[in-house]
Amino acid sequence: MQAPSLLELCVQKLAQSLIKYGPKRVRFARLSVLPRRALEALLDILVAKNALNDNVLPHALTCQTETLHLEGASQLRRCVLNTIGRSCPNLRMLDVRACQQVDNRIVRDVLQYCEHLEILRIDGCTRISDSAFAPALWKAPLAGLLGLKELSVGKCGQVTAEGLMGYVLKGAPYLRTLGLSYSRHIITDEVASELLFQFGLHAVDFSFCTQITDVPFQALPVMLGRSPGQPRSMLRELRLASTNIGDAAVEGMAQRVPQLEVFDAGFVMKLTDLGAVALVQSCTMLRVLCVCNTGITDATFKAIMRCRHLERLDASWCLRATSHALHILSDPDAEHRPPLRELVLDHLGAMSLDLGLDSLGPLPPPASPGLLPHLWDSMSVRASISGSSSPLIAQWLPMRLPPEVPSLLLPPAAQPLLSSVSEGACSPLVEDGSLFKASCESGGAFGLPDSAMVRAKPAPNALPLASEGPPPSLKMLITSYGRTVEQLLLDGVRGTADAATLKAIASSCPVLEQLALTLPFAARDADDTLEAGLCEVGAECGRLALLRLDASARSHRAVVNALAPPSFGQLRSLTLWCSAKGGGLQDSELETILSGRTSLQSIVLRNCEGLSEGLFPRWCNRGDPHEKALVSQQLDQALLSVLGGRSPDRSEAPEMQRRRQHSRHPAALALRS
Repeated sequence: MQAPSLLELCVQKLAQSLIKYGPKRVRFARLSVLPRRALEALLDILVAKNALNDNVLPHALTCQTETLHLEGASQLRRCVLNTIGRSCPNLRMLDVRACQQVDNRIVRDVLQYCEHLEILRIDGCTRISDSAFAPALWKAPLAGLLGLKELSVGKCGQVTAEGLMGYVLKGAPYLRTLGLSYSRHIITDEVASELLFQFGLHAVDFSFCTQITDVPFQALPVMLGRSPGQPRSMLRELRLASTNIGDAAVEGMAQRVPQLEVFDAGFVMKLTDLGAVALVQSCTMLRVLCVCNTGITDATFKAIMRCRHLERLDASWCLRATSHALHILSDPDAEHRPPLRELVLDHLGAMSLDLGLDSLGPLPPPASPGLLPHLWDSMSVRASISGSSSPLIAQWLPMRLPPEVPSLLLPPAAQPLLSSVSEGACSPLVEDGSLFKASCESGGAFGLPDSAMVRAKPAPNALPLASEGPPPSLKMLITSYGRTVEQLLLDGVRGTADAATLKAIASSCPVLEQLALTLPFAARDADDTLEAGLCEVGAECGRLALLRLDASARSHRAVVNALAPPSFGQLRSLTLWCSAKGGGLQDSELETILSGRTSLQSIVLRNCEGLSEGLFPRWCNRGDPHEKALVSQQLDQALLSVLGGRSPDRSEAPEMQRRRQHSRHPAALALRS
């Protein structure tokens, strides 16, 4: 990781003084003389720490300001935001997302006075309506629309289709990116068809626009006033997450927009292999593909292997896929392999649902008292383990699952699971493979006759159980993409991240930045072996900034020891699932993880019942002085390097009288931090 520059260190020091002391040590009027980059970086830090107020912002709005990020700054008063347009005539980018106090006057003034405006993001500003893009009475047209290239108005419920077509698209001839997520009352099939094929847009976001169907994607160019020989569309990026489209819409888009580079169809439950394969085969320039929580199977992964430009793949929660998908992606005999840099395969094939079957294979029918096996057979959804078909119906799990699957979604533990070993019979599955007699009368709990006695056979493509070692496909996957992969998220992949796999990650993934793994049972690897593997990952993967580890199936002591600094020195986000045995995470273990760690920005802990109440006030009171001392030390080193090793003369510097700090209650210190 590159060391911060002298300018960045000075800005961090100034931001600390502003946050802690305010006008006592910083003269707000002098902020306007700062260089443009320093002033914009200062505002970014204050907004990220929720410390920007009405006293600082007016002095930071100058004629040289070009970028203004105010996302989530809902504490700013409307009278201060009204001065942005007149104070920043050279503004090129304004981001006021989730600022619900922003109204039509603020946006209209920015569009009126900022002639060089290129990017405007106002998602979540519920007060915005059509009049924000219409010129005021007796005034010139809005000059900011003439050069606008990107506009995002998601969740703006008062913006109508008439205002969007009449004011925005006609007044902004160079508009190329349009974000309309959550605009389900605006975007209909007719409006979507016009936006996709008539205005020359390069990127469109229709996420969560539930009124869209397959119709606008299947319309012919002649119907839209175009001849078949003319270009069909200039679209490069299309986002359709959580919409009601199906395979017909995706096939139509693949034929009409072969130059598509980014496609997001996450949580589109109607999408299957038919549409996904057609998209991958037609759009040869595809770089980003998101098909999470869809109905695709292993056939889609075979088609993905022919994508020569694919860099990011998100196939998490694709419950119909099997373990063979990992083998397909890591096939060493493949002629072409996509240059993947980000690979998200969380819970692929319901890997996190540890039901005693193939941990990477398809699920059996749920053994629920409300769904009898003979009804399951009548619905033509028998569990066919072979091939890539899935025994699940699309609505068996909700569209968006929480991070931890509720126990009610899983089959009851007291009842045996069902697995179809033949086309016409369902047999109870027993972990040890022994005979199990379903002694149920007609109309009993399972509705099976007494003669239903068959031996539970494992799936043909079942991988070894947790006690037999991890499947080799994960190691092959790491070997195939390790040199270029930056994001490897495998949440819920049980029985794969053993010590040997961790060593493979450490040796093969030098540019890895995000990693998520589920650690195996204790019977497979000893704690010291697993700890050594994690330590190698922390030492070799120097760019790792996000880490998610699930150690709920074993003791988390090895993970805690491996996370102790200086290991994983650049970590900024940590998520840790601890073992519930022994009271969960303890105070001393959390102290081991956090002691000396200064760059951590977020931490998520599960099964941490062993933490005491007095731990957090101590850590909340410890952060600011330590961070301040660290920045001061880095700043002194940078100044000494600039001065050529000479120490600055501090003889004439007056000594500042430090105020006497009175002791405060620990709860108050925690709230203050």
